[in-house]
Amino acid sequence: MKIKSIITLLLAFVCMTGKAQVKTGLNVSTIDEYQFHSGTAVLKGRILNKPADEWNIVSVRAYDVFTEKELIYNIPVAKDGTFEGSIDLPHSQSVLALDLSDVFLAVGDTVEVTKDASQDNYKGVVFGGHGTSADINRLWPTVKKHYFGDKPLFIKGLAREDIPKWKRDMVRLMDSVITDMEADRLPLPSGTNTYVKEVMGASLLGELLMGFMENHRHNMTGNSYANLSIADLADYYDFLAGREQWLLDNPAMLLVTKDPLFLINYVGVYIMIDIAMMRNKLLLGYHVDDSPNDIAYKTEMMLPHDFDAEQHRRMLKMRQDTLFTIADYYRQASQVITSRYGLKNVGFMQQLVICKSVFREDRIDENSDPDHVATAFAAAIPLLSNPIVAYHALDRYRQYVKQREGKVTTAETTTPEADAVFQSVIAPYKGNALYIDFWDMGCGPCRRSMLDDRELVEQLKDLPVRFLYICNEKTSPRDYAEKWMTENHIKGEHIYLKHDEWLLLCGKFQFNAVPFFIGVDKDGNIVSYDVVDNYVKELQNHINKLK
Repeated sequence: MKIKSIITLLLAFVCMTGKAQVKTGLNVSTIDEYQFHSGTAVLKGRILNKPADEWNIVSVRAYDVFTEKELIYNIPVAKDGTFEGSIDLPHSQSVLALDLSDVFLAVGDTVEVTKDASQDNYKGVVFGGHGTSADINRLWPTVKKHYFGDKPLFIKGLAREDIPKWKRDMVRLMDSVITDMEADRLPLPSGTNTYVKEVMGASLLGELLMGFMENHRHNMTGNSYANLSIADLADYYDFLAGREQWLLDNPAMLLVTKDPLFLINYVGVYIMIDIAMMRNKLLLGYHVDDSPNDIAYKTEMMLPHDFDAEQHRRMLKMRQDTLFTIADYYRQASQVITSRYGLKNVGFMQQLVICKSVFREDRIDENSDPDHVATAFAAAIPLLSNPIVAYHALDRYRQYVKQREGKVTTAETTTPEADAVFQSVIAPYKGNALYIDFWDMGCGPCRRSMLDDRELVEQLKDLPVRFLYICNEKTSPRDYAEKWMTENHIKGEHIYLKHDEWLLLCGKFQFNAVPFFIGVDKDGNIVSYDVVDNYVKELQNHINKLK
């Protein structure tokens, strides 16, 4: 089926599902559904005691939880310390203003923040202004302290024998929050609107749920997915039953005041692993000599558009005469989840995880097969009954179709200042192909990658190829980094950026986590690593022929 025909059907479907009410832990949300849709908010304020050569940028990290994409915006700071910038949001949410604070931004609001630069990062921050966003930012620290005090909810290194007691205490705390929400007695000023109340309640429950999942991650799996036992899930997460309307079927969880992306990701990985990571006995293994179509079917259950009758017969035989597709998997895996935890409904979170499994950024790119993407989306449609999820799913698919048809391009995120920094970095190596590695001393995978590259760097030293290792001098002090690289014989070009310069390049290339890699070809064009790899192979082949 053609993509345009599919999208017409999807529009009709979502229009029907969009009539459903927006459910939350308060039964029916009092938050305007507009707040769950895309829009713009304004962040403005002032840096007090601003040094002349620092705090020239306020870098803001927003999130699209439906694709796991991080969105980076850099707001220039004037000489007098004032700044103001518009932030495009997928929906109202908490964002991270780097070195300042987590900031809740409601679509359509303006948030004012003042930072005293003489104090350490994330200290000396005051919120001003009026409205929903201002109230949430000011009230959250007090509400959080009322319930949790100054003690962390998650205890790293908690012994297995101590987990049951810790868990009972956490469940009691969770129930006290739910009881106060039901009785409308959260510790908030008289006259606080219901939007703020819902965000406060969801944020409290989100922190508690994150505490449970962090405990599971560190103290039960050793931070390794390989140690994640599906058999243990039902016992550990038995507290979900009876509380799912607050924890799993609550769209207000999109509006939590801290780390919404981490909360949603963790729910997928540690509670709904069957959908998010397809860890289930319903899947088939494949053999190395299988055809590409067979491998695709067995691992992703996507029926290739050109499969023949013989393949059809073989696939039916594998599944005992029942053709098992991605739609079947989503449906049965969803049933497995509700049965495992004894749940009546996990609608919102479950549908969001399904949506993410279709549109996750690393699965949707310029190399994606349009038929493959359309099949995955069509498979998800029958389960996307929540209007918020349906709206975002359709929007992501429409954007994908437009990009495939060349009607839109990736949003321009660079600035003249960012371009100038990048050109100053690569200018000394003009005429060379560049492997560029953004790294940090505090990043284990970064250091491992640099160690692994040592042999390759040595092999290519006589070719027009350079390895550029770029770090933020604020987080990776030059003396400290140079000592490690010298001790470990890390060759290549070592480049140290000032903090503001680093933020500009984070915005230009839309990355925050490291390691992050890009390539530059011999003509100075930004390319993928693969392009540089192919160029290097051509060089090596040419040199070998001359020998």
